[in-house]
Amino acid sequence: MLTKRSSVMNDFDHFDFSRHRRSLACGLVAWLLLLTTGGLLWAQTEEAAPGQPVEEPEPALIEQRLNDTESLTLVSLVLRGGRMMIPLGVISVVVVALTFERWFALRKSRIIPYRLQRELSQLRLSEKGLDPREAYKLCKQYPSALGNVVKAMLLRIGRPQSEVEHAVSEATEREADRLYGNVRWISLMGSVAPLLGLMGTVWGIIWTFYKTTQLEIGADRADQLAGGIFVALVTTLGGLVIAIPAMIVAQYFESRIISLFHEMDEILFDLIPGFEHYEGKLRAKHRTYESTSTTLFTTMTPPAKPAGGETLDGSQTQPLPRAPYQ
Repeated sequence: MLTKRSSVMNDFDHFDFSRHRRSLACGLVAWLLLLTTGGLLWAQTEEAAPGQPVEEPEPALIEQRLNDTESLTLVSLVLRGGRMMIPLGVISVVVVALTFERWFALRKSRIIPYRLQRELSQLRLSEKGLDPREAYKLCKQYPSALGNVVKAMLLRIGRPQSEVEHAVSEATEREADRLYGNVRWISLMGSVAPLLGLMGTVWGIIWTFYKTTQLEIGADRADQLAGGIFVALVTTLGGLVIAIPAMIVAQYFESRIISLFHEMDEILFDLIPGFEHYEGKLRAKHRTYESTSTTLFTTMTPPAKPAGGETLDGSQTQPLPRAPYQ
């Protein structure tokens, strides 16, 4: 019986949320920065010289500002974001491409083909029982992650049960690592995007304050600061817009991989007992003919022992060493 689950399941169950905490910390820093600079701007606009009347905005100016606010679109924000929007745009394209690639690669029909699962189940329930030759042919007929794991198990048929389970565990880890490869890149992009956005915002604010110090005496510093910080925060927004969907997609794919491999474990749990009676009787030999790999299963039968405890040449019978594994 299959006494232990694959170690890859434990790796998935103890998923590391450190990259999510980094993204949350970046967002919190950006929000605190926004509150701080907003408070400074509010204080500057509220200050007025003693005895100087506060000018009332004209209706035409108010209408113009409202029209400018309504014309603010995503495209205009991207164009105002500066050069830092270029790497963010590249990251967004990569995330979209990897998302579609993993969406098709993690379909159940490609990981656990229904026909392979059904025919292996029929072979297991047949009167003759599980035939390693037929099972190997089925795995070659339906190439998939399940087929690769079953083939790795079949190549250890006849060896001790613990060795068979170890081969299954290693094959499962290899397949899980292969399927999880591009998901790691999506998680990485989701962690890097807000950091790039925050760096663009910090650089924009630094540049804005520098330009403010270069203004002439009496110039409107509040408007200069507001316009500079408004543009600088665009990169933070762009990084969050990329990071949030990327994290959601990565988590979805991770959960899907865990679900598929749990189902694969259940299938292997039913298959392995069908090969227990081959222990010590069956060996797998590999032969390669012109780059074509074939696997032959041969039955190992013990040599016949002559009557009287003697060998064919008349000498005394000696204990025969166990045939080495091939």
